[in-house]
Amino acid sequence: MSRNLEVCAFSIKDLIKVSSVKPARIEFCENKSIGGITPDLKLIESAVSSGIPIFPIIRPRGGNFIYSKKEIDQMINTVKICKEKKCQGVVFGVLDKNFSVDEASCKKIMDECKGLSTTFHMAFDECVNPFTSMKKIIDLGFDRILTSGKEENVEDGLQLIEELVKNSNSKISIMPGLRLRSSNIDKFLGNKNIIDFHSSCYVNDKLSMKEATLLIEKINNS
Repeated sequence: MSRNLEVCAFSIKDLIKVSSVKPARIEFCENKSIGGITPDLKLIESAVSSGIPIFPIIRPRGGNFIYSKKEIDQMINTVKICKEKKCQGVVFGVLDKNFSVDEASCKKIMDECKGLSTTFHMAFDECVNPFTSMKKIIDLGFDRILTSGKEENVEDGLQLIEELVKNSNSKISIMPGLRLRSSNIDKFLGNKNIIDFHSSCYVNDKLSMKEATLLIEKINNS
């Protein structure tokens, strides 16, 4: 099975630039300082024209991942627009007030995601019980979970990530991310059941094409 690098791009400029190294997909968002929110939908067509599968984040605002009905409706409409603009996937996550997966809200959004690949984003790391939450996400039909292993640095979350991979029984891809770089990716490449990897490829607060190239080389040679 092939292994994939997903790059998170925070601007259309970075997206077009990093597309030249042919990552497997690009998570497209804006406003890195608050962890990324839905990009300007007018830029989606330009992003798709890069030829790389584009996965916009469906996050209407910064802050927590507990959303009102109005916000859920907005997210559903954004997914619809992403489909119309030929995106190949979307990235989202919704929690309830108990910091568990909001299954009802996620299902409403997933119903609009038919034909798209889906990633449950780092809202997962705020869930109280990661194993129960993973089962709910699997049952909802997501393709992958982006996680740092509930740590500020993915390297520190390695143990939990490996436990999640083992307990997933290959029903979902567990994708490590958050400060994943060429300097620490080897710790994850050793586990052949990890097939997806996520990085912004940022060095000194800006996109590093050297870093993106190094990551892809390491993944391809693993």
